[in-house]
Amino acid sequence: MKGFLVLLLFSFVLCGQFSLLLAKSCSVLLGELGDGQMHFIYCATTKSVPVNLCVGCDLEYHNIVGLYNKLMENENCSKRYLDSDRINIVPTTQGILTNLWQKANCDDCARANNSVNYDNYSSIFDTCLAQHKDNDVCLACKLDYLNLNTFYKDMEKASKGQVCFDLQDNMNRTRLNWSKTLKCCQRESNLHNFLIAVAVVVLLPIVTFYITAIVVTKRREANHGLLNEQEPELDAPSTATIISAAVLSTRSADTVEVSTTTEKIATVLSQAGPDLSDDSSNVERLKRKRKAVCPDLELDSSSDEDEPLSKGATG
Repeated sequence: MKGFLVLLLFSFVLCGQFSLLLAKSCSVLLGELGDGQMHFIYCATTKSVPVNLCVGCDLEYHNIVGLYNKLMENENCSKRYLDSDRINIVPTTQGILTNLWQKANCDDCARANNSVNYDNYSSIFDTCLAQHKDNDVCLACKLDYLNLNTFYKDMEKASKGQVCFDLQDNMNRTRLNWSKTLKCCQRESNLHNFLIAVAVVVLLPIVTFYITAIVVTKRREANHGLLNEQEPELDAPSTATIISAAVLSTRSADTVEVSTTTEKIATVLSQAGPDLSDDSSNVERLKRKRKAVCPDLELDSSSDEDEPLSKGATG
């Protein structure tokens, strides 16, 4: 019985020592991760201007990645430090540093030896600038600058704009030095041409408006003058045209109606014939008497008013 108790006691002690050993190993791994993160943050901060994060802190970053993976691979440690509280300090801290590395596109520096090749072109250009510090630096180093700029554009096109930030910062500073400091890139716009362009843009609508107004006014005045000088047109048809139209529009009478009308006219004339002959004979006799009484007085047989005048003369 005593042996069993001793064995049980020994088992409890052994389990406690093992738990302490595990706890100590997790603490050691966590401490190593903290030290690695500290060194990476120090490296990134001290190499921020000019940016040399991807190349200068490559060892420190991959060190903390290995330490974090080692800590998470330990089941006891992962349970202890992962999802242990609401903030999750260990994973959150590691995530911030990883996001910084990815945001800088640092993996692109090692792709296709971009960093090494760029450094070669940049060293050649810097050597040329150091050798030519007089006024002919633009002409002497132009070819080296173009080669460096062309290589960067090709690299940028191949990576679809995701260029390592170390190279981006170095190229931006090189271009700024070439154009602003050395004044080798003359892109200043001519002020005279700029003012002419502004004047044309401002004055063109005004000139167009006045020209249009003048043209419209001239056309209206011309149309008004034509209306005042134009004689009224006589649209009334001539007499001959009216008669012709009337004749053409008159309905042609039938032959039977024409013959009947002609017979009626002949009958009326035949009945009025004796009366007309008696009247004409009386008129002739009256004229003879008047001539006999007054041979010098000429009588107008066509007028009925001469008869009283002749009677007065004889009286």
